[in-house]
Amino acid sequence: MSYSLAFSQAIMTVLFVGDKVDQGFYDFVPTKEISDSLNIARPTAVKILGNLASAGIIETREGAKGGVRLALPPANVTILDIFAAVETGKPMFRHDFELRVTGEKPTRAQQAVLSILNDAETAMKNQLSQTTIAELLTGINAP
Repeated sequence: MSYSLAFSQAIMTVLFVGDKVDQGFYDFVPTKEISDSLNIARPTAVKILGNLASAGIIETREGAKGGVRLALPPANVTILDIFAAVETGKPMFRHDFELRVTGEKPTRAQQAVLSILNDAETAMKNQLSQTTIAELLTGINAP
């Protein structure tokens, strides 16, 4: 009943890339720098970056001065955008099980549980849609 660790790692990756480019350390942040600095295994980092690139959140460049940078202004990237890129349609709560008991009461119980879990996931997604990378960068760069 949880999302993957890659979701949190993807948020940190986008923050790291946005911050390094904003501070002028890089035009494109090398993948090795991301992997080493954030302690994300290289294959995991590559997969996360691929998901973020497919979603249009980052852009990549090959070569000696290659790496990644944000494809959009930080104010246009929400945590929900990152969530959608990494979790790709996975529900937070699984409910694909069948009860052995049957009848009206178990059916109502299952529907009630499903309803509350769907409401919780909707509330979470609403919250994630209200926070941008720009807001997080402002907070972490505050004196």
